[in-house]
Amino acid sequence: MKTTPIRFSLALLALAVCSWAADVRAQASAAAAPADPLQSLNQAVTRFENNLLALAEAMPADKFNFAPTKETFAPGSPAEFATVRTFSQQLTHVSGEPFRLLAPFGVKPDPDVDVKSFESLTAKDDIVKALKASFEYQNKVIAGITPENAFTPEGPRNMSRVAALVAILSDDGDHYGQMVEYLRMNGIIPPATVNQMHRMAQPQPQK
Repeated sequence: MKTTPIRFSLALLALAVCSWAADVRAQASAAAAPADPLQSLNQAVTRFENNLLALAEAMPADKFNFAPTKETFAPGSPAEFATVRTFSQQLTHVSGEPFRLLAPFGVKPDPDVDVKSFESLTAKDDIVKALKASFEYQNKVIAGITPENAFTPEGPRNMSRVAALVAILSDDGDHYGQMVEYLRMNGIIPPATVNQMHRMAQPQPQK
């Protein structure tokens, strides 16, 4: 049987309509699906991880015991700095936080990670290793976040996974800001600032 041009055109039209209908169904299904909480979290998490690790790497090993003193800011001031954390203590605190806040959500640390030893670490290599282990653990927990469990209150103080992660990032931001000043007090420009300076020095494309 010979296919006429009209029948051929109708067949193409039918295929086009079927294809369009499939696209509409796929878009409707995507619109109905719950939003992926990881999309809004991963960018912030990755930024903090990169900045904190770069900061740790930038500080010389012999400066890891540095902490500001009263004389650093205002000699003769009544301000007290005796209990201020050293640079290494800032990092060990940050490294331990994910293990403390994310433990209730069922992810076990690697057997070779001794979280209890973090607070006593002083050597740069050991602290950087602990920081990386902390990020790895945190990312394992994040990988298990779903739309169904993201906001379920299970953790300390009835925190959800997302609430615990936000608390960690907030604490990271506080300590990151302090450690930036520690670097500057030792004549070191923070890596994030160096990167920004390089970007600003690049020629801008002509519009």
